[in-house]
Parts: sequence; C-alpha cells; structure tokens
Amino acid sequence: MIVYVLLVCSFAVATAEFVLVGLLPQVATDLDVSVAAAGQLVTAYMIVVTVGGPVATVLTRRLPRRELLAGTMALATASAVASAMATSYPMLLSARLGSALAQALFMAVASQVAMASVPPERQTVAVARLFGGFALATVLGLPLGSLIGAAYGWPVTFVAVAGMAALGLLGVLVFCPRIPNPPPAGIRDSVGALLRAGIYAGLGVTLLALTGFVAAFTYVAPMLRTVTGLSPGWVSVGLVGYGLGTIAGNLLAGRVRPEAIARRLPLAVGALTAILLVQPLLLPVAPLALAGLALLGAAAFLVVPLVQTWLMGQVDAATTGLVAAVNISVAGAAGALGAALGGTVLAVGLSPAWIGPVAAVSVLAATIVATRLTRATSSRGPSSGALLKS
Repeated sequence: MIVYVLLVCSFAVATAEFVLVGLLPQVATDLDVSVAAAGQLVTAYMIVVTVGGPVATVLTRRLPRRELLAGTMALATASAVASAMATSYPMLLSARLGSALAQALFMAVASQVAMASVPPERQTVAVARLFGGFALATVLGLPLGSLIGAAYGWPVTFVAVAGMAALGLLGVLVFCPRIPNPPPAGIRDSVGALLRAGIYAGLGVTLLALTGFVAAFTYVAPMLRTVTGLSPGWVSVGLVGYGLGTIAGNLLAGRVRPEAIARRLPLAVGALTAILLVQPLLLPVAPLALAGLALLGAAAFLVVPLVQTWLMGQVDAATTGLVAAVNISVAGAAGALGAALGGTVLAVGLSPAWIGPVAAVSVLAATIVATRLTRATSSRGPSSGALLKS
C-alpha cells in the first residue's frame, strides 16, 4: 500500500512544480509583475531543487525515515497553502521555495522508503511507481491545474495541490512502515561513496540522456506548430499523448528486475537516441509526429527510474538517500543544459526539426556510458528490504 501512497505524494509534489507554468500570465497580472518576473519563480524553484536536495539529505541523515517523510509532506502542504494565500510577489516566492525544498528532500527520502518497503526483486517497481507520480502530473496535474486556475483563479489551483499533499501526508502517517535507520554515515564517508567510478557512470547517464531529452521536449510545441503544422488544439493532444507515453515507459521500467538493469539500460537509452535521430523524418507527417512524441515520453520515463534504482543499489543503505538526491540534482542540471542546447540550435538558424538529431549526440554518449555499467555493478551491504525486516 505504501507504494501507492508514495505515488500520490509524488503526484502532489510534481503538480506543485509543474502547475505554475500554466498559470504564469494570471500570476503576473494579479501580482502586478511582468511575465518574465513571474517566470523567475520557476527558475528559483529549480535552483532550490538542484542544490537543496543533497544538502538537506545530508543534514537530515540521522532522522527516522518515516517521520522525515511525513515532515516533508507537511512542508509541501503548508507551502501550497501559503502559495494560495500569497498576495505579493515576495510572499509567493517564499512559498514556492518551501515547495521546492519539500520536493528536493521528498525524492531522496521517498526513494529510500520505496526500496525499503518491498522485497529486493520488486525495488525497481517501487521506484518506478514513485516516478509514476511525475508522469501522472504531466497528464493530469498540469492541465487540470491550468483549467482550475482559468475557471476559479490561480490560488484555487494551489488549494487543490494542498489537498493532494495533505492526502499524501495522511497516507504516510497511516500506511508508512517504521523503517530502521542504518548507522548514519559521516559526511566524509557519504561524499566518498559518490566518488567511485561506477557512481560517476550512472550520474553521467542521467546527465547526458536527460540533456538530450530536455533539449527536444522544451521546444516540442514550436516543432509541432512550425514543422508539422498542427493547430494549438492538436499540440495539446500531442502533449496528452506524451503524458500517456510517460506512464507506459514507467510501467515498463517496473518490469525490469534490479539485477537486470545494467543489461537493459543501454537498450532503453539507445531507444531514446533513435527516437531523437529520426525526428526530422517524423515531424512532417502529423500521425508520425504524434506517435514520436509519445515514444519520446515512454523512453525517457523508462530510463529515469532504472538509473535511480541502479545507483541506489551501488551504495550501502546509509548513503542511498544522498545518491538519490544527487541524481535528482544532476537531472535538474541536465534540464538547464538541455533547454540551452535546444535554444542554441534555433539561435544558429536551424529548423526545430534538427533539435532532435543534435540532442541525440548527447544521448548516444549516454548509451555508450550505460554499456559500461555492467562492469561497475556491485552488491551493497544489507538491502533496504532486509533493513525493514530486521
């Protein structure tokens, strides 16, 4: 049951992240700031997620996991309520920073809880369900939040987000098992665990693969409008198809056993490379363009939980939270690099159709790195599942 509770929690924190994108014009008008200034709320959010996750994970490493997870969801709930009550730009910025900190810490702690709550052979399933909340947020959270904001005002959207976060908090309090803390590692030992070649390789897959993915996805609307010639309505249909693809990829990731990840991951990253390479052929034909977008989402959300599960399996139980947080931070950095890469392709005068092949170079490098993970795979000490049963 806790796996599904974590899915609800991740859906709430992911919706809190994504939903502001669809509300920027309203927020800018109501708070009397420019749309560009409102957009800096998104930038500040991502900075906190990228930097705050590892720092918060180290500072809270001695706290019980169940209580820390509940506290994280309480912070997510309070921050959403504060966002709904904000009447000025500084108030909303402060509330958003609270949401960002909650998300940064949530992904590390929830990944630990997910792996510790199931037998070792089901750990990939548990982590995949956790990331499934993010997939659902792209399909349901963002569009529904935008619709609620358009109909009733953006503060009501954050009330809805607060309700979802509170539901997740209640689920944690009722269903989360009490997970014994492993002996806390010192800061030197924790950081030292990240300096192994295998961990570098796994983080490299995240950085390179997501840089390429984000480069293409950031500019998917211009691609579909200018190259495919779709109307705004059909672009929305394409994004829904993308969201469904992310769910399919997430479900497929859950079918990969932890010990098979190192063998299957190169195939998943290679599939993402191929999809990006053929974009110039797919985009001029509307049905193929829409199918390609769904496959792009499926490949990306197949790769992400596999890498997260593999990385957490390469360190001892005391360091799993930190490596999970660092991987999320690397994903945030990849998002910034990917958006810049896609923008550079357009800035030099190339068609949006060529963003995919250019981005595929980065993902191809990730594929090569992923082929080396089999050699880097190691067995950590007691499994998270064993810790739960002790």
